[in-house]
Amino acid sequence: MEKEINLSVNNINLNYFAESELGERLESLLRKSLKVFSSKSEVILKEKFESLEVNLNVIDDEEIQKINAEYRGKDKATDVLSFPLQENVRRGEFDQFEGHLELGDIFIATGVCEKQALENNLTFDEEFVHLFVHGLLHLSGYDHEESEEEEKIMGQLESEIMDELAGQS
Repeated sequence: MEKEINLSVNNINLNYFAESELGERLESLLRKSLKVFSSKSEVILKEKFESLEVNLNVIDDEEIQKINAEYRGKDKATDVLSFPLQENVRRGEFDQFEGHLELGDIFIATGVCEKQALENNLTFDEEFVHLFVHGLLHLSGYDHEESEEEEKIMGQLESEIMDELAGQS
């Protein structure tokens, strides 16, 4: 049975959907990443919002492969998929309601995350949070596949957030 956990940090509400409980360490890392993202949100989003909402779905590799095939035409499992509800927040293409902005949905595959954590000499939780941050940036309008310039911009923001998180641990 799928569980739903709601985390609120500063002006960000995270709805977490998964088959299993959110571990203590992962919850702490997610809260810290939301705090860092919130502190940088005006720079990242190019606008100030009263509140932001994000859905995080934790799924297995088979399910993410189906979603990847259906929506991206790539019939393989991937680590993270992001589905923005806004056209492009950082470029001013969004709809908000009284200062509230729904960013969209992030899907993270547990098996791929586990494999990449081992490859990168990280814990599962560390790799998971990295994928979450990557997904948040996609929801905000950043896309490393758009151009080399865009890849640099997104990579720099991702590194800044991850470095700040590493400094808090």
